[in-house]
Amino acid sequence: MPKLPKSVVIEGRRFPTWALSINARKQLVNLYQVEAHIEELRGRLAYQSSVRQLCQAQLREALPPQVKRSTKLGKSTLRPRYFWHVVSKAFAEATLPFSPSKLELHAINASNLYRAGDHVLLYVKGYGAMGWGEVQSDASSVQQYLSLRCCVPVLSAALPASALKAYALRHPTRTTQRLPVGADVNGLLKALACYPHGE
Repeated sequence: MPKLPKSVVIEGRRFPTWALSINARKQLVNLYQVEAHIEELRGRLAYQSSVRQLCQAQLREALPPQVKRSTKLGKSTLRPRYFWHVVSKAFAEATLPFSPSKLELHAINASNLYRAGDHVLLYVKGYGAMGWGEVQSDASSVQQYLSLRCCVPVLSAALPASALKAYALRHPTRTTQRLPVGADVNGLLKALACYPHGE
């Protein structure tokens, strides 16, 4: 039998443990075990609730964009999607300035992550946003590549995380992360346009 306290309070009355009958002490042990199990279940429930919220958030990010129908053309058009994609410092230092402007997605471990037309903003932890491009498909193969629209000439010129707040953004926390709907994406792209590719 587990060690019991010297006294217990039951229904407002305090009893010395030694004065309890064997059956009463047995039921007291059962009560403690049930309460401990309830606390364990509460902890597991809190954890699973947080996991559920995370899964819901990731599901929302993974959902296809809203389809807008053009009444004039009678066709459906998809809104462009914008993503952060984190690349390593070593990769950035080895490839800047980018030449040519066609960057294979497998080179940044992004194969099958995006679809044609997606806009991908490259980010290096500790430095910031270094450029962006549009995902396109190679007509001669099944490979996709990133057609760079602009990029900083050197890593030290990246747009730092502290500057992202002005565009209702914060630095990415995952390798690939969709930009929120309320972000000032156009403002961010204009800021990065200060460093057009090839200049």
